[in-house]
Amino acid sequence: MQTTHRKIFIFSFFFPIAAFFAAFLALPSAASLVSAETVDELRQKISENNKKIENLQNQIEQYSNLLDSTSKEAKTLKSALSALELTQKKLETSLSLTTAQISKTKLTLAELNDDITLAERKIEKDLSAIGENIRAANMTESQSVVEELLGGKKLSDTWNYINALRTIQSRVEIDLENLRDLRATKALKRDQAAGEKAKLENYQKNLSDQKKVVVNTKQEKDKLLKDTQSKESNYKAILAEKIQQKEIFERELFAYESKLKIAIDPSAVPAARAGLLSWPLDKISVTQYFGKTVSAKRLYVSGTHNGMDLRASIGTPVRTALSGIVTETEAIKTKNGCQYGKFALIKHPNGLSTIYGHLSVVSVQPGDTVITGDIIGYSGDTGYATGPHLHFSLYATQGIRIVDSSSLGSARCAGIKTVAAPPAAYLDPMAYLPKP
Repeated sequence: MQTTHRKIFIFSFFFPIAAFFAAFLALPSAASLVSAETVDELRQKISENNKKIENLQNQIEQYSNLLDSTSKEAKTLKSALSALELTQKKLETSLSLTTAQISKTKLTLAELNDDITLAERKIEKDLSAIGENIRAANMTESQSVVEELLGGKKLSDTWNYINALRTIQSRVEIDLENLRDLRATKALKRDQAAGEKAKLENYQKNLSDQKKVVVNTKQEKDKLLKDTQSKESNYKAILAEKIQQKEIFERELFAYESKLKIAIDPSAVPAARAGLLSWPLDKISVTQYFGKTVSAKRLYVSGTHNGMDLRASIGTPVRTALSGIVTETEAIKTKNGCQYGKFALIKHPNGLSTIYGHLSVVSVQPGDTVITGDIIGYSGDTGYATGPHLHFSLYATQGIRIVDSSSLGSARCAGIKTVAAPPAAYLDPMAYLPKP
């Protein structure tokens, strides 16, 4: 009877262990993902990449500071060419930075895969140890304590048997705890690897878009030299023409929007709250605020500015200010003096929409879902911009209308998309953004 009770105890204790054992054996192996390099070699290369990334980031910061200084200078052919040359150097450095980030991410993935494989091997070893202990316990349990005592065994020997069983149980409990820790570590490493893979995909996409910006910048520089024939007087004439084209389009847009009769339901728009939106650039420098400012009266036909302008050299990453769905973009067809040039319009789930204008490259397309902080494009000077910057507007979504510029009566900009809204649909972004 005692032997039967002990067998029931052993079975009830070790049955879940057997299931645990089988579950671990069923886990997929990461051995096929392991690189031939040692962990130390991988870590050394990651360290070298980190130093390279830091140096490149410092170079980019220096170029950005130089470009900020250049943008404050008088608009001359010399300053325009200087800005384009600095921009090209900055963009090429950004390409090198992204390449280094891709290299580092691949190395980190290899290191994580090595860690996963080592964990799997340790799991396999511990499972084997548990199996041996289970078999040892079964062998010990097959002996009858009563039979041993009747056969002349000493009571002390029986206690040794019981202690041996307890020792086996203790070993199994320790091994089980180790296995749980290993399983948790392996799961964590796999989550980290998934994050690194997603990061790698983003870097690779960014690299492709950054290459486009480099090509566009070179073409712009070549066009400027060709159009001006390296003469300051020609540059001044081209700049004056751009300003005139901008003013004509603004007048046409203002007249069109003033006639729009679209009711805006105040309850469909969230109350102003600082921090509801995030800044669309990593480094913030506001060059023109929303509304009727002193500069607005001087710069805009309507005397008011329907958004805000942020200093951004060509190729600066532009990020979405809030999660949402891309409802409209223009990534190809632009013309000097015609509204936002290349742009992205994003609808947010709270009744607001944001637009990002004058881009050099658009990285999203209609229907895409974006998360706050995602890169949606790169800044530029397309459309009716007279210099590189980001135009950022905030709307009550109800009021937005996308029309062909011919609807404004514009012959020159016909065929170009225009984003229009009644004055009441334009909101002050500063009321929803955190303090810079």
